[in-house]
This record gives sequence, C-alpha cells and structure tokens, in this order.
Amino acid sequence: MQTRTYPRVTLTQPLESVLRLGHPWIFSDALRHERDLQAGAVVDVHNRDGEFVARGVLEPDSHVRLRIWTLRADIVVDDRLLEERIRAAFKRRPFPTAQTNGFRLLNGEGDRIPGLVCDIYDRIAVLRPDGLAAERWLEPARRVIEKLLPIEHWAVRRSEIYRQQNPAAMWWGDAPTTDELTFLEHGATFVVDPIEGQKTGFFLDQRANRQRVAELAAGRRLLNLFGYTGGFSLAAALAGAARTTTVDIARPAIEAASRHFELNGLPPEAHEFIASDVFEYLATLAPQRAPFEIAICDPPSFAHRRQDFKKARQAYVRLFSALLAVMPTSSTVALASCSSHVSREAFMAIVAESAQQAGCSLVVTGVWSADVDHCFLPAFPEGDYLQFAMATVVRD
Repeated sequence: MQTRTYPRVTLTQPLESVLRLGHPWIFSDALRHERDLQAGAVVDVHNRDGEFVARGVLEPDSHVRLRIWTLRADIVVDDRLLEERIRAAFKRRPFPTAQTNGFRLLNGEGDRIPGLVCDIYDRIAVLRPDGLAAERWLEPARRVIEKLLPIEHWAVRRSEIYRQQNPAAMWWGDAPTTDELTFLEHGATFVVDPIEGQKTGFFLDQRANRQRVAELAAGRRLLNLFGYTGGFSLAAALAGAARTTTVDIARPAIEAASRHFELNGLPPEAHEFIASDVFEYLATLAPQRAPFEIAICDPPSFAHRRQDFKKARQAYVRLFSALLAVMPTSSTVALASCSSHVSREAFMAIVAESAQQAGCSLVVTGVWSADVDHCFLPAFPEGDYLQFAMATVVRD
C-alpha cells in the first residue's frame, strides 16, 4: 500500500517493458515533467495511459533525466531505503580482508543506489556522486557507512559536468596528515591519491585481472602499456616476473609505479619505468621481436559518449594491432576497454580485426569484466563497462 504521494512525471515513449526488466535510466527525450521540480526530487513515473511504472529521482538538467529506485508503488524512497541498500551492498562484498582493504563498497546502479559510488581505501572512504541529484544522499550515506566500517577520513569526487557548482575533489572534514596514503590488495601495498588520482584514486576494477596476469608471470618478461602507477607490473613482479616494463605518458604516474616497487621490497632498478607515448614506444620495437612474453594494454576510455564509438573503434584497432605486430609468436596479450559504449560483442570484433591487421591470429583464453565489487544489473549493459581479454599470439 502506497504510504506517500510524490510528484508525477510522464513517459513520452513506450519504455514500460524496458524499465520493468530493470533498466534504471530514463533519458531526457523520453520524459515530461514540471519545470519547478528540483534535482533530487523523488517522483512517480507513469505511462501515457496514466499507469504507475516506477519511482525514481529526477535530474532536470541531465541527459539521464531520471534514475529508477523501485518498481513498486508501496516503497518509500528515503534515508531508510538508502540504509537498507547500503547494508545489502556491504553484505555481498567479500571485503575487507587482512590481505585486501581497498574495494568498491557502493557501485551506483549496480547496487540499486543510482548515481552514488563509494570506494574504500583502508580507513579512507571516497564518495562519488554522479550528478546533483545524488548529492542528497551524501550525508545519509556517510552516517550509514560509519556504522559498518572504521572510516577516519572522507573525500568527495564529483563528475566533470557538475564541477562548476562544486569543487572537483575535496576532503570532507579533516584531511589525513600523512603525505602517503596506502591500502592493501592481495597483500601488496599500494599508494592512493583520493583527490588528484584517476577515478577515486586507483583502478580497483582490475583487481582480479591483475591476479590473472600474475599467475602467468613467474620467470617471464612483462610489458605494461598505459601502466599508470604500475598495478599490473607490481602484481607480476611479486609473483616472480623476470622483468617488468611499465610505460605511461605521465611522468608522475611512472614515478609512482617505481615507488610501489620500493614499498613492496622490490628493487626498481631491476625493472623498467618509461615515461613515453605508447605508440612512440611501440615504434622502437622490431616486428615480432619485442622482448616480452606477456603484454597488457589497458588504455583510457576512447568512447566517452555513444556517438564517439566509430572513432573509438578505429583507435582501439590502431593501438591493439600496433602491439600485436611486435609481440612474438606464442606470447600472451591482455587487451582491455573501459568504455560502457563498447559492448562485449563489439570489443571482441575489435580484437579480431586488430589481429587481422597485425597479420596474426589470437587464441582467446579468457574474457572477463571488473571484479566482484563492481556488480551490475542484467538489464543495464552500461554497467558491464570493463572488457578484458587474454589471448595467445599465433602465426602459422
């Protein structure tokens, strides 16, 4: 039985079946609403026949105009519901553990808390609201999370589009007094920068894939392209890689990668850390003669918008084919895409075309997504954004 009345908005397109399957977004061209409704307003969605379809939170100035919270008219969208969902999200995480205390606690739509991400780095929590509507949940989310975890410091990271209204990134309350903030991943120590670092400070989504690469690394030489602060390189080195080479255009990232080796008792001088454009670096390697048995290519997103897909596809093929052309026969390559606009099917087509252009074949040994703390909804493919394929290079 409905216990509260909410403002009413109306679908202008027949999206009932899609929403009832569980897609959590309604775009601006599919919704009619009153102009005086503010960001964060809870509203009821009705179809053109006046039937209730869903209840969600409005974002009047965004392309994603409404984010669905429930398909039930008897569910009140309030702080109590938020607490229930945060507690449910925490319960399905296998973290923190003695070996891993850096993890994603809340994954927005994937945890049915639309627009709100929270990453944990030991005793630091980083909240990332996607839009002004999600700002309403920051304080109540903080109160709940403090009941679940011993958080000492809080940071807030905002999406690019809303940085004019609020600071891009800020400590919420007291900032840590130490210059180097660390957390653990599978026993390895990593440095995190919640204010200036990529995403919320680190690429937690590749945790399981770093371990997959590490399992193959003992005694082998590894190339890590777009290596950022060397996560794949460190995991491989700790697993016994003979030598790792980390390449990234950002010198501060390369310096951080070297620091990670020091923190974990590995001599940086036994490995390579190269600040270079990836294409320029690959151009220095002889075709099929690169001195590596394993290579990882994990570039930044090439498709930030759906209309970018065609250019992004060309960029991925150019990059992957350049790498495959220099890797020797029988070597292992790991190729990745972190764009929600590149589906699994599209990504594998890109991989196949890249191999063709490089004059080789690939035997795929596995394709994976982000780790378990980056959960997603079955009717929301945009949430399954990370594609990671491992394959053997074949020439015969």
